[in-house]
Order: sequence, then C-alpha cells, then structure tokens
Amino acid sequence: MGIDLQDQKNFLLDLFARISGLFRKSGSSLNSRLVLSHLAVSLVSIILMGIFTGRYIFQAANFELEHNLQDLAFAASNAIELPIQEAREGRVQPAFIRELLSRLFADNENIHFTVYNIDGRPIIDSQEEAPPRATRENAPEVFEALASDIGRGVSVRRDEHGDLYMYMAVLVQKEIEVIGILRLAVAMAPSLESARQSFLVMLLVALLIVVGVSLAGWVLANNLARPIHVLTQAAGQMEHGDLGVRVKPSGPQEMHRLAEAFNSMASRLQSNVNELRAFVANASHELRTPLTAVKLRAEALREGAMDEPEIAERFLEEIETEIDRLVRMVNDLLDLSRMEAGLGAGTKTPVNLSTIANEVYETFKIRAARAEVDLRLEVEPGLPPVMGHEDQLRRVFYNLLENAIKYTPCGGQAEMLLQRGSNHDTVRFLVRDTGPGISPEHLPHVFERFYRAEANLPRTGQPRGSGLGLSIAKSIVEAHGGEVGVSSQLGNGTTFWADLPID
Repeated sequence: MGIDLQDQKNFLLDLFARISGLFRKSGSSLNSRLVLSHLAVSLVSIILMGIFTGRYIFQAANFELEHNLQDLAFAASNAIELPIQEAREGRVQPAFIRELLSRLFADNENIHFTVYNIDGRPIIDSQEEAPPRATRENAPEVFEALASDIGRGVSVRRDEHGDLYMYMAVLVQKEIEVIGILRLAVAMAPSLESARQSFLVMLLVALLIVVGVSLAGWVLANNLARPIHVLTQAAGQMEHGDLGVRVKPSGPQEMHRLAEAFNSMASRLQSNVNELRAFVANASHELRTPLTAVKLRAEALREGAMDEPEIAERFLEEIETEIDRLVRMVNDLLDLSRMEAGLGAGTKTPVNLSTIANEVYETFKIRAARAEVDLRLEVEPGLPPVMGHEDQLRRVFYNLLENAIKYTPCGGQAEMLLQRGSNHDTVRFLVRDTGPGISPEHLPHVFERFYRAEANLPRTGQPRGSGLGLSIAKSIVEAHGGEVGVSSQLGNGTTFWADLPID
C-alpha cells in the first residue's frame, strides 16, 4: 500500500559498510578480528532479519489502519442510512448528517469525511468548502466501491500538500438501493511514524545484543550466528506463506527467548489466519443456506406453484422466514463487529441488574409459556449496581435466556438467578435449564461464532438462531471487565453464568 522501506535498507547497509571498514583497519589483532568478525557475521543476519521484519511491521501498521478505517466507515454508513434517505425526501437538511458524523468521529479528529450522491456530487463534507465532484482521477476509491461486490473502495495517495492519506469509500444502502457513498480520509503519517519507531526499537535491541555477545569472542559468535540464520530462514518461509514453520531454540539464553517468541508469534498468526478462514467459511455457509432455500422456493413458484394457493402461501411464508433469518444474522454480525471494534463503547453509568432481570423475565414469560417451559426468576435483594451500558447488559440477559428456552423441551424448566459473586466484588447472573445438556467435547466451543451443537440436541420447535448470540454475550461481558462461562452434563441440563464487576 505504498510503504517504502528503502530508508531502513540503506541504514542497515551503511551500518554494515562502516563495520567492514573498521574490520579492515583493525590490523592483525586477533582479539579485534575475532570480535569484529563476529559482529560482521551477526550484522549480515540482522540486515536480512531487519528487512523482513521491517516489511512485516509496516505492512501490519498499514493493514491495521485500513481495517480500523473500514470498520469505522461501515459503522458510519449504517448510522447515516436513515438521515440520507430523509434528506433525499426533504425531511432533514444535509447539515444534520454532518453533525451526526462529527459526533460519531468526535474521538477521531484527524478523520476527514465526505458524503457523495451516486453521481459523484458531494452532499456534505467535514470541511466548510465542499470538494469537487468525484472522478476516477481525484476519487478512484468512490468508483471502486460502486463496482465492488462488497461495496468498498480504498486508495492511498498524496493530497495537494504532499501528505500521504488513506481514503476509504463505502456504499450507503437502503436495503439493496445505493443512496450515497461515504468516504473517509486519514493521514498515514502517525501510523507510519509509530511503525518506524517500532522498527528502530527492534533494530536497537538487535544491535545491543550483537555488541554484547561479540565481547564473548569467536565461540559465542559462531553460537549466535547459527540461531539467527535459522530465524532468518524461518522468516523467509513465513514470507512465502508457510505459516507452520517453527524453529528449535538453541544458542545463548537470549536466542532461546527470541526463538520462543518467534514460535509464539507464528502460532498466534497461524491461529488467527485459521480462525479467519473458518469464520469466512462458516459465514458463507450460514448465508448460503437461507439464500438457497429462498431460490428454490422462488423457482418452484415460477414453475407453477403460484397456481396452487395453499402451496404458494406456504412457500411465501418460508421465504419470509428465511429472509428474517438473514436479517437477524446480518444484524448480529454488524453488532459483533461494532463491539469488537469498540464502537459500542461510551460513558458507563450505574446499572441496576435487578431491574433488567425483571424486565427480561416479563418479556420472556409469555414465550416460555408458549413453549411449555416453566420460567422462574430469583433475585438476591440489595444487589449493588454495576458500571456499564444498560442496553448491552440487557442483551446478555436476553441472549442467555433465549438460548435456554430454545433448548429446553416441553415440560422443562428454565431458571434465572441474580446474586453476588463468590468474592463479593461481582454480581453473578445465571441461567439454568433442564434441557438435554451439552457433551464435553462441545463445551469449549459454545461461545465461538456460528458454532452449534444442535446435531446432538432434540428439536424444540424454536426458530434456528444465527449462531452468534453467545459470542455477542461473551464480547459484551468481557468488554465490561467480566467473565462468562458454562457448565453442563448430558441429561442434566446446562448452566450459563456471567460475572460482572461491581466497580
């Protein structure tokens, strides 16, 4: 994305040239030649490792900036969808959209935003003076978003002052209709400066290690060069996509720690990539299933089922059910992304969990009765409030109780308990049910996105969920500094609990 590492390469090569010159001037002193020989060999390895590591550092900084800007852009596009529609209908002024975006980006003062019509004309801009009409020359990201399947375009270029900016454009849609384009711009200088500082710190640490070890002579020099060479090879393998590469720690204690840190980094990277691939695969599968059902019903209606009113009505109801499921799934994904991106964070206020528990109980009492589930509530009196976001905490109660009722068979019982935690510095919310329970091999995965153990569970007639409810609950509880967990035995029901700190 336009990151230039030439300055870092030149610095490393210049340093190596200076050490080589010092080596040539050192004469025949065995001690000097041993120390400088070890230093020169070590620097060769550090140059290679520095180039590889520097590349990863700058790429990671660039990727993080793009990822954060994308999350902000999609969240903001959702927030201004209704105001843009109302502005098109003349019910609000464009200035209202500017004020809304200004409040949304109040904590990100360096973000510049522009909202365009689909023909490229600017509607509002964070600056007083609106930019010119979007063209492929001055705003290629806008046209990329219009042409993209995911409604996103990104570009990196310099402005009229020569400063490097990242531009992110996303579509603002009302259902499937594109009603505008939101473009965000942020200066890349702070991100690049942070990456440069990290690179220099890494380089400084590496040089200090080389100098210190060089004092030990040619034995330690040989012992040090070997693990560095192994690490360099491993870094090269990682660069070419081999994320399963690991190195065996060897040499001095420092190199042991470096190799272990490298292995730990590689393991985390491989785990993150595997989780990302699994998430994409699961999301694709979950979205494809209802879409396939809708397509099959639509084809059946087109091929003659419309002539049979009863069948047509049933197919239309099934299509509506699948669409509702898609909407719930997309909304859950958006909510989960917003929470993990920190967009749901704000000023915390004292929240009375007893009030929330009673409200959720009243909401689910009728649903539980229809499912023939005996729902009970027990609240310990005198519980202190917790600091948090009321709507998010209500959603934790809602998701856990909905999950319990869904998997409790007719005639079963679900129980809500709100009490002090074991250490008296938390408030614990528990949901118990008398359902079939969860087998031990499934328990570690119940909070993962899209994970379901439904193959081993009886059907209760409840609509199938999005597979994200427990993940959302876990994210909310952890964002409040709490913990969430589950215990279960096959045939003896399941208990979900969430501990929320009082302070």
